[in-house]
Amino acid sequence: MNTKPTLTRRTFLKGSAAAIAAALSAIGDSKFQTQGIFAPRIVRAQEPLHVYLAPFAQDAVRKVLPEFEEATGLKVDFEGLPSTSGMDTQTFLATAYASKNSPFDVVSDSDEGAPLFMRAGWLMPLDDIIPQEVWDDFTDPMKPVIEVWHSFEGARYRVPHETAVGFFFNRQDWYDEKGVSAPQTWEEVIEVGKIFTDESKGVWGTTDGLKKPGLLFVFVAHLAAAAGGNVFEFDDGTAQALQFLYDMIRTHKIFPETALNDDYTAQNELYFQDKIAFMRQWPFILNVAAERTDWYAPEKLTVTLPPAGPAGSKTWTGGSGWDIPTYAPNPEGAKELIRFLTRSDIAVKLAREQSFLGCLRKSIIDALSAEGNPLVQYWKMYSDANAVAPRPFHPKVSQAQSVVDDMASLFLFNQVSLTEAMKKGKELIAELEE
Repeated sequence: MNTKPTLTRRTFLKGSAAAIAAALSAIGDSKFQTQGIFAPRIVRAQEPLHVYLAPFAQDAVRKVLPEFEEATGLKVDFEGLPSTSGMDTQTFLATAYASKNSPFDVVSDSDEGAPLFMRAGWLMPLDDIIPQEVWDDFTDPMKPVIEVWHSFEGARYRVPHETAVGFFFNRQDWYDEKGVSAPQTWEEVIEVGKIFTDESKGVWGTTDGLKKPGLLFVFVAHLAAAAGGNVFEFDDGTAQALQFLYDMIRTHKIFPETALNDDYTAQNELYFQDKIAFMRQWPFILNVAAERTDWYAPEKLTVTLPPAGPAGSKTWTGGSGWDIPTYAPNPEGAKELIRFLTRSDIAVKLAREQSFLGCLRKSIIDALSAEGNPLVQYWKMYSDANAVAPRPFHPKVSQAQSVVDDMASLFLFNQVSLTEAMKKGKELIAELEE
């Protein structure tokens, strides 16, 4: 594009997203009264429970439900999440919650929505619902995550079911053929990426899912962690991350521009079609790849540490968790279901079936380590190398991520300079904090 648009106010926060911004006006000093443990006879008289959960994880939960359904007489129905997390999903939930309504009893909620939902009074506190033994089962690295991302004013509103670390996946079979090794630095990303890139055949060194809303932010934050930056501060580390991503796409052409329209499903498909040499991805790909029995082999999906940027080898961790909407149709049944799903033995079964349902809990680590589970081994590899940085926090996380999304997009499409993107990003973040 030859013209650069004039950046004005937060035009990117328009339309239905206003429902989320308006939620802050609903925050008050009201306290919720938790209810006692339900009696099975009461639950049996209720309608089925409705659970909001990503489609790829539903089968794993269905496998453990017979015990719950036998004990309570309840059936559980599922609703799938949209293919991209962020504003689409969160606006849908916020619109329902703001109307004092919820179509769901239990929600698998992302980091994008939970901080605002807690502050708006739209989630039930879980301290008197989830037993203390469950909270004690989380490892020490998870405790500050729970305090920042799952709690508000001393009360817990969400219980983690996922520890999401962006691992660095490699085609070791390709490396062996070329006599090269996995890139260990940003400089080597460019060097090794060029070896494998063949644009005429649609083969690239690397890629990611960068579709807005939300996914572009994820990768920029990943690179910023390796540069020692905080994307919500639009600092020097953020600038280095944006420039590196620009150079991979525009300067060195080892990263397809089409990734800016890809979600994670599209990203994975490129990898499974033998079009990508290495990439960052969430651990759910381990389950998806194993189902590709005609394609999968261990050497096609090896894990190494993230290539080091100016601040070293880093990625960041986030995750999803279970919560109960304040306006859940069946609150008593919802409480019993969330207690069941977070029970240690059930959590182990869920983690064994689906990495999206695995997190840093002692029970999970002990059980899966004994089984040689690769996910636990990768967690340990990254932890031992101090390669995991905390997810950058902002109380209005969806809106703040939208700022990063939009400023990064404008820069990557040559609509503004890096200097302009950084300056405007800081201004827009400051507006959110007013």
